[in-house]
Amino acid sequence: MRDDAVVTTPNANWMPEFPVASPGRICTRFDGRWGPQEYSLWPQLYHPRVAHHACIPTKGARIERMDCLLDALWEEVSENEWASDPACGVPELGFLSSTCTASIKAAARRVVFEFGQAAGAPAQKKYGHHLCATLEQAQDRLIILPTWRAHAIALAAHIRRLCLELCGLIVYLTILQPRAADKTFRAKGPLPVRGAFTSEAATAQQLHRLGIPVWFIQPLTKTLRVVGVVLHPTPISSILSDTLSQPRLYSGGGDMAGVVQHPGDWPFKMQEEALKSLVELALPPLPRDEVTTSDEPAAKRVKLNESIGSSNTQGPASGKSRRTHRGTCARAPQPSQPIAAHPSLQYRPPTACAVPSVWADALAAVGVLPAPPSAATYYWPPPFSFENGGAKVARYIHNYVRIRGFCQQRLLDPSLGASPLRIAEWRDALWGDYNVHELDGSSAGPTKQKKERQEIQQNIRRLFSRTAGLASYRPDDTAVFNEKTIDLDGVNDPVVRAQVAWEAHEVNWRCELRELDALLTGSREWTVLARWERETSVSRVWESDGTGLRLFPRWGGSLQVLCGKWRAPPEQHWEQSGRTLSEFVRVMQRWPGLPQELKIPQPELIMDYNADQFLVAMRAAVNFYVRVFVDTFHRLPTPPAVLPEDW
Repeated sequence: MRDDAVVTTPNANWMPEFPVASPGRICTRFDGRWGPQEYSLWPQLYHPRVAHHACIPTKGARIERMDCLLDALWEEVSENEWASDPACGVPELGFLSSTCTASIKAAARRVVFEFGQAAGAPAQKKYGHHLCATLEQAQDRLIILPTWRAHAIALAAHIRRLCLELCGLIVYLTILQPRAADKTFRAKGPLPVRGAFTSEAATAQQLHRLGIPVWFIQPLTKTLRVVGVVLHPTPISSILSDTLSQPRLYSGGGDMAGVVQHPGDWPFKMQEEALKSLVELALPPLPRDEVTTSDEPAAKRVKLNESIGSSNTQGPASGKSRRTHRGTCARAPQPSQPIAAHPSLQYRPPTACAVPSVWADALAAVGVLPAPPSAATYYWPPPFSFENGGAKVARYIHNYVRIRGFCQQRLLDPSLGASPLRIAEWRDALWGDYNVHELDGSSAGPTKQKKERQEIQQNIRRLFSRTAGLASYRPDDTAVFNEKTIDLDGVNDPVVRAQVAWEAHEVNWRCELRELDALLTGSREWTVLARWERETSVSRVWESDGTGLRLFPRWGGSLQVLCGKWRAPPEQHWEQSGRTLSEFVRVMQRWPGLPQELKIPQPELIMDYNADQFLVAMRAAVNFYVRVFVDTFHRLPTPPAVLPEDW
């Protein structure tokens, strides 16, 4: 402000400090907020583009036609609410307390509901719907993945900021707009809302008429009528921290004096930066059609190729191997049965858990696939890794329970730069030897192929020992899985084995469906909000609420309710699969090559199908998914598994 300027107010009962926007200082503070530019808590310079900011309620406010105010929205998150999570494997990562997150979720749920009930045309509420989508994504980000203390505090503060901004939109739509439309309306007093600064006389007059607290910046003249003088306005530091956070989040590019002082621009830059740095999580792409060095020894590749050939042809393999004369030498011993193709190329019914019949039929109908141009990769340990018995599989399961927290972290945490692992890499990870040995660079010694295999093995060991800080596997280790403490003897429990196998099916299936949809729709190139909305639509196949971040089953009493069902007629209760199938078809309707029987204008009508119609639709949907996945990634997809009712 100019030296000769003063701030006056016709209707407010306090005088706030003007929020100066200093270049290089629009960034998060120790409390996760934006200091003077925290528009949800402190009056800012008015701009019609963000008029609803002036309508954000103050703490303790009670406003007519709005009964969703919770005092927790104005409280800061204490650093003592955060605690590290040893299960994730990465040092210095953790969660906010369950009490804190429950309070945040309850407030957000109430505010979103109230916004949905508020009056307003769709065009007027469009921005609010974007805020709701961001709010849902931010809540899942806060709850699903552990993160650094400063990050968690800033994310919680951002969720509360979004809630308060939605409250401001509710007041703007339900109270302010009707008042503005009535030219004869004159407010008897100010609303208990945040208010705004302005240097425009007409704006100050309009805000005063509507009942919005306003602070008018004007030159000090002899004609200015003064009723009372406030020499020391209320400092911003009285409710907001001024200590810069470490690390801190800046409002983005263009942080110059002329830009940051423009109140119609910097709030959106702030939102964009918070969205990108605090909320954004991306599933890494699944590699395809890339010719890479195989991670299997040569002998194993030959066996795989021969088994595929023997199942399709009966003639000799080549002219060189064909016998040209009859001799007396002994014939080569013939195997008693053909070598089975790898489970990624030919379906094998699992033994630890069951696969829905329609999925088993569709996968079996594929037959034997040829060896892919590149090694198959998986987002999660492949379910067939846990098949069969023996000490090796017992060790795999025991170590899996120990490392699954880090596997979850690396899948979505952008700071880890993770990508899906090959089958051999998952075997190394499950085996649990994380001792890193520097390879000898001399020319003598192992062959090139063995060196490549050793390098892959060492990379996995570095990932789990250095990035995650995990020690090598020990038989006396214990870990918690589904609220049970599991030791080496505990993995022999058939229920534990079935639950581990089911989880491996479920996580891989969810990730693969999301990735295939992203590839076929091109959603990776969409705007962030549009992509989130699409990922949320995909997640409706397995959960009725939440966002696309819910890739990991939530063990507990609600597991049966939350997970998708794939019962087909004439199985009992096949009708319960109606929601899952209708959402599955809804997702696939944007894919190219959709079969005619799946071009249903309203997929929710599937829930009203009779048994014959339902079975036809389910088989068509599953067969189409399997075919498209095989054509895209050159391996069998991971199917969902049956969730037993007694879990």
